[in-house]
Amino acid sequence: MTPRLGPIGAIAPMQNAVLREPETPSFGEALGNALDSLSGALNKADALAASAAAKKADIADATVARAKADVMLEVAAIAAAKVSGAITQLLQTQL
Repeated sequence: MTPRLGPIGAIAPMQNAVLREPETPSFGEALGNALDSLSGALNKADALAASAAAKKADIADATVARAKADVMLEVAAIAAAKVSGAITQLLQTQL
């Protein structure tokens, strides 16, 4: 014996569903999130370095955290230089 289907009204809310693209953050939001992440990495590296100096944390963990923070800082500096160059070039464009 096959199970009975419920009333059609049970699937009515599905008819109103709208497929949407996932929201992508704006450039400002993406930049803010990246800077927040960089700040968090630098704070973590500083905290681990202080803990390692007080012999409460492993020096290897502090070194790895500092290296990760340095790489993130270098990427941020390169990105800032690229954005600055692009803005300069845009402002120098003659219409």
